[in-house]
Amino acid sequence: MKQKQRIIWGLALASTVMLTASACSSSTADGTSSADAADGYEIALSMSYSGNDWQGEAKNLVLAAAQTQPLKDKIAAVDTFVSGTDAQAQISQIQQMIAKAYDAIVIYPISPTALNNVIKQGCDAGIQMFTYDASVTEPCAHNVTFDQAEAGKVTAEYLADLMNNTGNVVLITGVAGTSVDEARTTAAEAVFKERGIEVLDTCAGDWAQGPAGECMSRFLAAFDNIDGVWAQVGGVAIPDAFDAAGREYVPMIAESANEYRLRLQDPEYLAKGLVGGSYGAPPFQGAAALSMAVQALEGEEFPSTIDIGFEWVPQADLKMCATGAIEELEAGCNTFPADLVSTGFMADWWSPEWTPNISLSTLLNVEE
Repeated sequence: MKQKQRIIWGLALASTVMLTASACSSSTADGTSSADAADGYEIALSMSYSGNDWQGEAKNLVLAAAQTQPLKDKIAAVDTFVSGTDAQAQISQIQQMIAKAYDAIVIYPISPTALNNVIKQGCDAGIQMFTYDASVTEPCAHNVTFDQAEAGKVTAEYLADLMNNTGNVVLITGVAGTSVDEARTTAAEAVFKERGIEVLDTCAGDWAQGPAGECMSRFLAAFDNIDGVWAQVGGVAIPDAFDAAGREYVPMIAESANEYRLRLQDPEYLAKGLVGGSYGAPPFQGAAALSMAVQALEGEEFPSTIDIGFEWVPQADLKMCATGAIEELEAGCNTFPADLVSTGFMADWWSPEWTPNISLSTLLNVEE
C-alpha cells in the first residue's frame, strides 16, 4: 500500500538523514564532465559525502533517469559534485555551479539553513534549485520530500494493530536531534499513547544496523515484557538480537532494507514468528527532483514543498521479483533476490512515475 502523492504548499520538515553521496555521469568530484556538449539542459547534482547504500542508489537513479526516457533527449549532462559533511564546502561548490551557469542544480543539502544564501543566489541567477529528501528553508527552493510525521503515524498504527492495542513497546529511533527523527518519533509516540500501549524505553539507533542491534540487545537484557518493536532502522539487526538472546520474536516495524523484506518472506523466519512491515525514505526522490527541474525549465511551476509520498509495505503486500525487470516492477514486485543486490540495498527504489523505464539492471549498471 503506497502513500498517495500529494503536493503540500509551504516548507517541509528539514531532514538531515543519511548524508552521503558518490560520483556522476562521466564526471568527477569537482564537477568536471566528459559528456558531449549536445543540445539539452546542463544540470549539476550537489551531494554531501559518499558511503551508504541509500545515497548510492539515489545518485544512480538520478543518473539513470537522465540516461533514459522521458528525460534522455532533454538533458545534455549531469555533473556531480561531492562536498563531504562540511557545509562551507557544499556552499563553495554550489557557487562554482552558479558561476558555470548550469540550467538547474539538484541538491542533497547538508543543512536546512546553511545553504540558504547560496541557493538564493542560484535562484536570482535564473537557475532552478531543487532539493531532495532533505529540505531547506529558503523560499525560492523547491523541496522534494515526504511527510516524516505521517511515516511515523502510519507505521505505529500498524504495529499497534499487530499488538492488539495492548502491551509494551520499545522504540529504536534515528539520529538524535534531527528533525526527521523528531517528527517520526513524536508521531509514533502519540499513536501508542492514544492506543494505550506503554513505551518502555527509547534508544537512538542512528539509522544504522550496528547501533540498532546494540539498542535491541540492551532492551532485551533490561526487559522481559517487550511486546513490540518500532524501529526506524534495524530490520536485520533486531531479529539477530532476539536470536542471540534466545527470545521469541515480537511484532516489529523497520526500514525498507531488502534483507529485512527477504526475512519477512522467509519460511524459516516466519516459522519463528517474524511479523512486521517495511517503510523508508524512497531513494527515487533524487530522480523525481531531476524530472521536476526539467519540467520547471520547460515552464511548469512548482511550490516550495512537493510531497511525493513514501512506500509503506505491510508484510502481506511483499512480493519477490525474479530479476527486477520493468514488467515485474510494474506488476508490483518489491523485494529482490539476495544474490542480485548488496546486503544494505534499499528495496523501495522504484516508482512508476519517476523511474518508469529503469530496471534493477539499469540501476546497478548505470554509466558513471
